[in-house]
Amino acid sequence: MSYWSDLLPRHEALKNMTPGQLKATEQATESCVSVLAHGISGIGHLLACTASNGETGLSPAAVTDIGWLLESLGSLVGNLSDTGAAATYHLSEVKPGA
Repeated sequence: MSYWSDLLPRHEALKNMTPGQLKATEQATESCVSVLAHGISGIGHLLACTASNGETGLSPAAVTDIGWLLESLGSLVGNLSDTGAAATYHLSEVKPGA
């Protein structure tokens, strides 16, 4: 189970953020989602190349560890995306000049 998502602000906390804090949250989540997505893609490429190598391959323990890492990162990406969307929504609700 991933506890990384516990580090993200909850929707109730987002409601109380200033526009500047919401914008920073929106930008940080977009950046993190991009980095994680590219990293997961890279791990997938590495996994495929290593698994196709008949001489060394991958140990079952390494495959298990990579699987759990990818599951955890996938969950984090989803929650980051949700947090970014919530920040964007709350920014759209801010009255001009507030």
